[in-house]
Amino acid sequence: MKLKSAIRRCMRCGFCRAGCPLFRETLSDGSTARGKLQTLLALLEGEIPASRRALLRLFECTTCGACSELCPAGVRFEEVLEAARRSFLRELELPVHEWMVEATLSTGNPFAREFEASVRRGGTAFFPGCTSHFRVREIESSCIRLLERYVKELSVLRMCCGAPLLYFGGEAEEFFERNMQLLEGFELIVAHCPTCTKVLREHYRVQVLHISQALLELGTEPVAPALRAAYHDPCHLARGCGVVEEPRELLLRAGVELVELEHSRRATDCCGAGGGLPVSFPELSARLAARRQAEAVSLGAGALLTFCPTCYLHLSSTAGESLRVLDASVLLAGGVHEVRREY
Repeated sequence: MKLKSAIRRCMRCGFCRAGCPLFRETLSDGSTARGKLQTLLALLEGEIPASRRALLRLFECTTCGACSELCPAGVRFEEVLEAARRSFLRELELPVHEWMVEATLSTGNPFAREFEASVRRGGTAFFPGCTSHFRVREIESSCIRLLERYVKELSVLRMCCGAPLLYFGGEAEEFFERNMQLLEGFELIVAHCPTCTKVLREHYRVQVLHISQALLELGTEPVAPALRAAYHDPCHLARGCGVVEEPRELLLRAGVELVELEHSRRATDCCGAGGGLPVSFPELSARLAARRQAEAVSLGAGALLTFCPTCYLHLSSTAGESLRVLDASVLLAGGVHEVRREY
């Protein structure tokens, strides 16, 4: 990507401010896509020094995609940001980011742990992703139980999609190419994690469905306990993949009474979990989660549901007693309690 030409497409109109969750918290134009693009251009042209304050702006983003959705000039800000982070990571002392990149490159995942072996059976494969496998294992097992009711020979591909390299500032192309060899021969990949779904669609030559789409196509008839709940659209699922109705239809079929959040579907409000923000700016990230939770409570929802392991972990870690945060796949598989977290 030619960074300067991509940046110069920005008309400085400020439309991105309307959708930026960070701007609503900081009220600083430097938090918006417009502000970051101008900072980045000034850095590239030597108009300002590569100070820590300027470089940190490049990591103050959840990569939620709201700005790109609103941009009349068609600037794909997330792609610009990924390239900028690769360019400047080494100039900014961010030990956790550097560790995540090195761990992913050297061990195959950002947790530097060994995956359980993949299971190769039929042409349909479930892709649990790193977060479900290492942090919230019940999500992985719930998805497998749901799919195995309808897919007799289900494969399970336990590996990293490479997203940590994109969002933490690493080089990902060789990683993608190595992974492609492991994905060959499968007719369909089913993923639970929205980020995995998005990355697999954009960087791999495979057919990918989010699990909510796959379950609807399989004709599942899930049953859930009586529950009045709000559904939180993960940014990478709603805006990144355009999947908004399938999760709702599944939950409604299961008997869940859904209430709509003010910011929902493609206009969803980020919970603050994406783009490495909890690592770079933990307090800001927590404020975004609190705002999302308060929105659900104000509507009288007893639970906040989502189809994302990262959103689940982030929202549940800061939720109060008045709101339960549940992963929808666990609920649909028969789970009624908050999932067990594994570290």
